[in-house]
Amino acid sequence: MQNSRIFRAVTPMEDACLQVEMESGCTVRLMMHRRMQSVRFRLLRHQDVFRSVATDGYRLIFYRDGNEVLEISAATFMDLLAVDRTQ
Repeated sequence: MQNSRIFRAVTPMEDACLQVEMESGCTVRLMMHRRMQSVRFRLLRHQDVFRSVATDGYRLIFYRDGNEVLEISAATFMDLLAVDRTQ
């Protein structure tokens, strides 16, 4: 069970939000606007990077020019949902 996929699909939304469909069937919206101000996620300010998001089932992956430039692991995703460290 440890290698079970977490993410089914991810869709970038217009409002700097990621709509993430979980393998459980739940859909979660993760607001990224304030997080984009951090050093870690600043690449997401570039619309081409933000809109490139995809998933391999275990991570949310962002690309630029076909190269992976940022990832959000399932553990990090859950942390981002639980705690807003931007305040």
